[in-house]
Amino acid sequence: MSDYLISQEGLEAVEMATGCWNACDDFRRQRARNKDYTFGRQWGDRIFVDGAEMTEFDYIRREGGIPFTNNLIRRVVRSVVGVSRSRVREKLEARDEEGRRHDLDNRMEELYARTMEEFLISGMAVHKKSVAGGEVKTRAVSPGRFFHDPQARDSRGSDLTLLGEVHVMPAASFCATFARDRDDYRRLRAVYGDGGMVRVFELWRRERRERRLCHDRSRGRLLKVDEELWLRRPALRRMPSRWILDDVWRYCFVTSHGEILRQGDSPYGCHPYVVKAYPFLDGEIHSYVGDIIDQQRYTNRLITMYDWVMRASAKGVLLFPEDALPEHTDMQMVMDEWSRFNGVITYRSKPGQPLPQQVSGNNSNLGIGELLAIQLKMMEDVSGVNGALQGKLERGSVSGELYNRQTENSLISLHDILMSYESFIDDAFTLESRLRRVRPNLSDPSPTWSARPPGLRC
Repeated sequence: MSDYLISQEGLEAVEMATGCWNACDDFRRQRARNKDYTFGRQWGDRIFVDGAEMTEFDYIRREGGIPFTNNLIRRVVRSVVGVSRSRVREKLEARDEEGRRHDLDNRMEELYARTMEEFLISGMAVHKKSVAGGEVKTRAVSPGRFFHDPQARDSRGSDLTLLGEVHVMPAASFCATFARDRDDYRRLRAVYGDGGMVRVFELWRRERRERRLCHDRSRGRLLKVDEELWLRRPALRRMPSRWILDDVWRYCFVTSHGEILRQGDSPYGCHPYVVKAYPFLDGEIHSYVGDIIDQQRYTNRLITMYDWVMRASAKGVLLFPEDALPEHTDMQMVMDEWSRFNGVITYRSKPGQPLPQQVSGNNSNLGIGELLAIQLKMMEDVSGVNGALQGKLERGSVSGELYNRQTENSLISLHDILMSYESFIDDAFTLESRLRRVRPNLSDPSPTWSARPPGLRC
């Protein structure tokens, strides 16, 4: 009752999923770093100092400095997302009535904006389509939980043969979601318990399976059945048939132990994911944010260095010769008088002795300001987001025509990534149309996460 229902097929599915997951490990690390920089955690890179590993933040604090952050990346990302929102809104308004109803029910305008943010940060956008209650539903999938075939090279995704995601859910919700009946629910509870978390792999694989194409003359239709099923069913064997090698997408929900929870042919004829990776040249993913991290790092370093120099330089230091102290006066009295408003300091002057004087360091010619201006300009050049795109005017006033031309020119460098994201939206529209066509006879395999055991009414 408490044993895992492990099968060889389940173990092979886990092995394939684990292999794809491990192949995406570098991408997930880079995504986490890009996300940290986007949201202001910009001193977390690990370095080695005198053989000890620490973060840059810890090193600067250890040396007595203050790690300053001037988050330019977040401003750039917001600007690009704002441009994308206006373009996406035009696409959504041009849809038919059923498409607009889907967009309204799923709040797609907001979802596409947040997905664009993810696309800029990680270089990947993933949505999953499903059918619930007779309607097409859309869910955003975190690329941090997503995996795919590492051998894929086509930026359109046509050569993908395996993809999926990892679900991590409470044990109680897991049992209620995947139990087929009350007995199975009790078995799952005995195995996985009520506490803790359970990991489930959701795989969609493109396979070639041996099948029979049978002609059911009584109903006037063609049937595709597995070769094993055809051999076991005399009624099928009496039908005219021929052997075929069928190219089919199949789904599988399997636990990390190798227990298959659900599996079968895709009811859509394809996988339910909409995936866009950028630029996916030779299978490599490079994000928009990753291109401007170096400028952000150097900007932070210059600001921190400037603060360090200012704090370490002399600012109003008093040089007072000890021989110039009058009688019945000590240096503490001189210090108190020096720091007091309208204070008067008496001293004993001698021939050839230097007078008390104030010393202040000159930090104006270090060149840090010029270097900082260069980095800010390079940030605009690399990101493609300049003042015109942010609504800033270089001069006091310009004509509306000139301003519009500057804005259009600033979009040229962003045109590629914006069009790439819009192709992702076009793919989403195509998949939605496909799901709507098969919807009347659809048995959707995607589970609806539930915390309620089967057979109980609320």
